[in-house]
Amino acid sequence: MPTLRTLKTLRILSMRRTYSFWLLAIGFWLLTLSSCAQTKDTANSQKLTANSKNWCYPLPGAKVISAYGSRGGRGHSGTDIKTKANDNILAAFDGEVVFSGPFYGYGNLIRIKHANGLETYYSHNSKNFVKVGDRVKAGDVIALTGRTGRATTEHLHFETRINGQSVNSARFFDHDRHQLRFDAFSKDGMIKSAKAGKQDKTKASKKTKKSKKSKKSKKSKKSGKKSKKS
Repeated sequence: MPTLRTLKTLRILSMRRTYSFWLLAIGFWLLTLSSCAQTKDTANSQKLTANSKNWCYPLPGAKVISAYGSRGGRGHSGTDIKTKANDNILAAFDGEVVFSGPFYGYGNLIRIKHANGLETYYSHNSKNFVKVGDRVKAGDVIALTGRTGRATTEHLHFETRINGQSVNSARFFDHDRHQLRFDAFSKDGMIKSAKAGKQDKTKASKKTKKSKKSKKSKKSKKSGKKSKKS
C-alpha cells in the first residue's frame, strides 16, 4: 500500500505535468498568433503609404545634379543624384537582382526587377554588395556611390524602366522631398499606366504648341495662295 507521502508526491508530479502541458499549449497558441500577424503584414505589404517599409528613396539626403532628358545635345536616360563618395545606395522597392557588374559607360551597375512592373538601375558604384538572383527588400544597402564608368564625380545614376524603356524617375519619385509619388501607383502598388509625369506633360505641351504653329503656317500659306489667284 502506498503511503500518504507517496500519494502526495504523485499528486504534485501530476500537477506539474499538467502545468507544463498548459504552458506549452499557451506558448504554441501565442506563436500561431504571431505567425498569423506576420502573414497579414505580408499580405498588406503591397500597399504604398508614406510610412510603409516597401519603398525607399535610393540615396537619402541627395540632390539632383543632372536631371532626366536632354543633356549636352544627347539623351540622359536617368537622374544623377549626389551626396558623397562611398555613401550607401538603397534598393527602391522589394525585388530580385537581375544584373550586377561592370557595364560599359554605366561602370558598376545593379539592375533590380520589381513586382510593381518597374526595373531600377543603380550605376557608377564603387562597390556592389549584391549578386544576380539575390532577393532584396526596400531600404537594403546594395552598393556604394562611386565614379566608375563614364562619370566625372562620385554620384548615383538612377534609372526607372518599364518593359526595357527608360522612364523619367521623377514620375515616381519627388527628388526634392525624397518621397514617392503615390498618385503614380494604384492601391496594390502597381503602376498606373495612364499617369504622366511632369516632364512627360511638358514634352506633350511642346508638341501641341508645335502642331498648332504648323497648322497656322499651313493656313497662312493657303490664304496667300488664294489672294494671288484673286
